[in-house]
Amino acid sequence: MADFLTAVKTARVIPEKEAEAGLTAVKTSKPQPAQELQKPRGTESTRKTGTPSSSTPVKDAATPEEAVRVLRSQPDAETLLTILRKLSLPDGFPAFHLDAPGPLQAQILNTIVGDTIPSFWPTLQAGEKALVVRCLRNVTGINALLANLRAVSSPGGVSKRSDLAGQRASLIRVTGQVFDGHTVILDLLTNLNRLVTDKIRRDLAQKEIVNLFGSGKVISTVAQAEDAARQSDQSGAPAASWLAVGSEYTGWFGRNIAALFDQKNEIPLGMYGEVRGPGGLLLAKALNLGYQSALVKGLVSEVVSRSKDGFTELMEYVPKYAKRQFLERTLRWLSEFCPSAGAATHTGENISSIAALLTALVQSDQIVCTQHARAICSDPNLTVVLSQPVRRACIATLSGIAPDELQNLLETLMTTFSDRIFIDHSPVLQQDSLAQTLLLAAGCLHRANPVAVLMIARSSGHMQGTSNRLDASGQRARWLGMVVATAISGLVDREGSRMEFGVDEAKTEEALWYLNLVKVQDRVGALSDFGALLARQDKAVKPARKLPSAHAKALPSLNGKLVFGPPRPPTPAQTEVIGERVTELLDDVSDEEDDDLKPYAKPDSDPEDSDEDATLVNRNKPRPPVYVRDLMSMLRDDKTPDRFQLGMKHAAPLIRRKANFGREVKDHAEELMGLLCNLQDPFDTEQFEELKLQAMIAILLSDVDAMGPWLSTHAFVEGYSIAQRCTMLSALGLGGRELAGFKDEDDLNPALPNTGFPSKRLPARLHATYTNAAPNKVSVRLNSTSKKIEDHLMHPLALQAADHSTAHLNAVKVRTFSSRMAVERTKRKPAPNQLAKSFARSFFFPLANRYQQELAAYGLSSVFASAPVVLVTFLKTLALLFHASGPATVGLPELTMEFWDLLLSLRVKAAGDIAVLGAVLFAALTLLDVNTADQRRLLAQEEAKRVVEMQQWVQVVFERAGGGEMVSGGSEEEAKIRTLAAGVLVKIGEMVEEYQKGMFGRITG
Repeated sequence: MADFLTAVKTARVIPEKEAEAGLTAVKTSKPQPAQELQKPRGTESTRKTGTPSSSTPVKDAATPEEAVRVLRSQPDAETLLTILRKLSLPDGFPAFHLDAPGPLQAQILNTIVGDTIPSFWPTLQAGEKALVVRCLRNVTGINALLANLRAVSSPGGVSKRSDLAGQRASLIRVTGQVFDGHTVILDLLTNLNRLVTDKIRRDLAQKEIVNLFGSGKVISTVAQAEDAARQSDQSGAPAASWLAVGSEYTGWFGRNIAALFDQKNEIPLGMYGEVRGPGGLLLAKALNLGYQSALVKGLVSEVVSRSKDGFTELMEYVPKYAKRQFLERTLRWLSEFCPSAGAATHTGENISSIAALLTALVQSDQIVCTQHARAICSDPNLTVVLSQPVRRACIATLSGIAPDELQNLLETLMTTFSDRIFIDHSPVLQQDSLAQTLLLAAGCLHRANPVAVLMIARSSGHMQGTSNRLDASGQRARWLGMVVATAISGLVDREGSRMEFGVDEAKTEEALWYLNLVKVQDRVGALSDFGALLARQDKAVKPARKLPSAHAKALPSLNGKLVFGPPRPPTPAQTEVIGERVTELLDDVSDEEDDDLKPYAKPDSDPEDSDEDATLVNRNKPRPPVYVRDLMSMLRDDKTPDRFQLGMKHAAPLIRRKANFGREVKDHAEELMGLLCNLQDPFDTEQFEELKLQAMIAILLSDVDAMGPWLSTHAFVEGYSIAQRCTMLSALGLGGRELAGFKDEDDLNPALPNTGFPSKRLPARLHATYTNAAPNKVSVRLNSTSKKIEDHLMHPLALQAADHSTAHLNAVKVRTFSSRMAVERTKRKPAPNQLAKSFARSFFFPLANRYQQELAAYGLSSVFASAPVVLVTFLKTLALLFHASGPATVGLPELTMEFWDLLLSLRVKAAGDIAVLGAVLFAALTLLDVNTADQRRLLAQEEAKRVVEMQQWVQVVFERAGGGEMVSGGSEEEAKIRTLAAGVLVKIGEMVEEYQKGMFGRITG
């Protein structure tokens, strides 16, 4: 009985002279957390019956001031709901509304957030919670929610208090419901313009809305609250809120901005400018939040589905300084939406629908927007980011709206394409994209104005540009010059006088594809076509799951697996004895004669049955996967540790076993590689990273031509962590090493069990007894590989230096003939290098081009520029692949020039980080070692400027490392840098010496 008499609260009764008419006695006390608050019996009876009890009368408020006092006096549930209903109604209180900012509104909303939500939110019904959300859906309420979230989630000790866990969880849930919907910002602006007549107050409130939603304050506050909830180790921590996810918030932001320009929304005629004006400012702020692809996708998809003229009205209110940024972000999202990799699958209808979207964007301000579009298409740093279908759509849009801008675009492209500096120093990917855009623009302009193309083709700039291209040192640059010159000549010259170079490179399939670009004709479609394209892409990305029919008959199963085909006929039951009967023969011999027979020993107990409780024995143990689909199912299983770990253990052997057996692995290679790239370890699997790396290498080797570019591209895709990117690069490096013929079992290529089909092989325990098979070693990472190669490269240089230091002993340095024969006998015939013929197209160019594209798109904010460990792994991967490919690499001179330019561009970055410096020097040393003496002599002859630049820079690095200026107190790191720099200088010196010998020999001869 003592529990029923426990004190619930202490209160002070207001004297009668202080009480106002129409109000009963109000109790005031300090607010208590939700878990400590106990409602009296009157409250419980009110909640059950729906009417107030006799002991607790329902209070009411006639004015907003009285509502504040009632809310602060810890009212019962019915009193609270009565006050909330009046506050949510437009005419609840005369000349007062919560959506109009003011001091009284701030007091009411702060009381609701600080007192009402912690005490009542967990006990309210869905309809009652909607009242609270309706009251808080305004600028003042949202600010109060965020302020309280920051207060209960501060980094200090306050956020770790257990009594605030429930309050924090309730505030996170309320905030998510307040922001739920696509018309939140529209409702805020509409109510603000309807209720606030003072223009100054209204403008200040609109600026506050723009700063509130566009500053990232919402994401950071909710994310901080979720972190505090997880750190407090409370079982009642809420689920992750979508407001803390940047991509989901920006997508919601874009849909809300689109709702402002929807003609179906009922906006009063006099409020169009006041409501839609902040929409343009919101879009300008949203472009700086990050996650621009999610923002543009949410905005564009919502406008396309809601209104036909929404883009025209939107671009009218977007500030001029933000129009180019919005167009650029839209084009980048469209490039992700329709990438160049699938250009063959994109029909003319898809490109016309994209052109319709671009036309709708530039129609409102044709002069400014078309100039922006022309500038974007003529910038090599931006065109390299745009996909080929998007560039075609841009050309079609410009030709339909502004043909004059198309001529200016062609002239700008021709000037850039012919520039000597651009030819010598720009990446190949930029030159390819610029050439494609140039040919598309030339073909489109020729159909509209043939004279303009003729004048450009006869200009001195085009002629000089063709000469510059043919005189370039890069093979790809010369080839592009020949292709573009041939295509332009085919447009303006007659048959018989057209330019032809008569080389095999100009007749390849790729060359014909470039020549046909001038014949491509794209039109501008309807905006509804783009909506249909969006719907098709969504279905392709997220296929609908088919629910099983309720009347479908379940398939039979055998050993836990479904059995297909006709049912097996039942086994006939044996009803009588067939053959001779077994008859018991009784022997009269006594049992004493069997005393000499020793009985068998009792069998050992089954380890699976060692548990006393038979119900706890797991007899459904998983079996190793036999098919790739089974393997993928096991890797996706995050509930059964045995299945997941067994799948990880057998992933690499299964893939290697089936790589050349049918098309099972190749058909599922991309899906399986994507699964492994995103795979996490939910069960703390032993050697998880090593098993995952070996599986990725096995998939890569199963189809190098397809998976090499795929893995190279995904190493630069957004959404992957630094560790995942390093794992992808490591798989490329180690997989290329194995493809080159380094298949000996060592620390870098551990032995994999069961890599062949079943044969007459002894069991594992007997095989280990009768063979000298070494146990599997833990696979090491890319650093160990580069360290071994570094030692391999530096060892001859060290021997040469030692030989020079002991030159006075040359007379005793004699090698016998027998020792030379012994060395020849021990040499093994090298395995064929399969990497040499596929290194350029499957590894180097996909990696190098994606790296250049990443820097052009994101600059210093790219993870490859901000995280040195990723850049170091990237450089070591390229160097490792280059070394494994060897001197027989197809197109080695062109690859050498591209890699050399990449290393020279990293000199500034290397000066600020010693790890990057070591990787650059290691890559340069590898590059010089792979080229033979003849190739190095040719390099010194044709690229003397690059060689001198590298030599001077390495000389400076060598001197600084010797003086201890690189790393304070880091003698070991400086010694390594000094050693690598010395190796590079020695190699460059040998290169120059060989070139000088050859040149002087020709002179003397």
